[in-house]
Amino acid sequence: MDFKKFIVIPVFIGFLACTFVALDQFISPLLPIQGNKGFGWVTFQAWAMYFMAGCTLKGGARTFLGYVMGVISAILIIKLAGLISAAGFWTVPLAVFVIVIPMCSMERAHSLIDFVPALFVSSAVFFAFTQLYPTSTFGNNALVILLYCAIGMVYGIVTVWLRGLYEKAVAKK
Repeated sequence: MDFKKFIVIPVFIGFLACTFVALDQFISPLLPIQGNKGFGWVTFQAWAMYFMAGCTLKGGARTFLGYVMGVISAILIIKLAGLISAAGFWTVPLAVFVIVIPMCSMERAHSLIDFVPALFVSSAVFFAFTQLYPTSTFGNNALVILLYCAIGMVYGIVTVWLRGLYEKAVAKK
């Protein structure tokens, strides 16, 4: 495909990104985390994770389930750190050590829950939320992260579907 035909794909993806940013500006003020400036960055990295997972519905499910497990893992790290706070300097490193072992072990789990990169990305997102929104609850953080991850999965599916339609149409000409 020459560049003249190809450029339509980036333009369309740009349009999708534009629609998402507009959607974020509409829905983020309605969500339970007060004082936010939007959560678009969560969707954009989840959208990218959809591509890393293979651009399929199964890959989207693997990504979303990885996000769920990553959020749970982050909460477990925080809770465990609270339980072993007497370890001082080593509190968080030890909590991370303990929880990262089962996170990495998911690589050997069922194919729907073995997408380990999603666990680590969503854990990082959860930790970012705890810093950005220190008064928000774990439940509200999890709700928003998973909602925006799901939106990213939808945008990934739509991107692949529309690109496929376009490429088929171009190939017929």
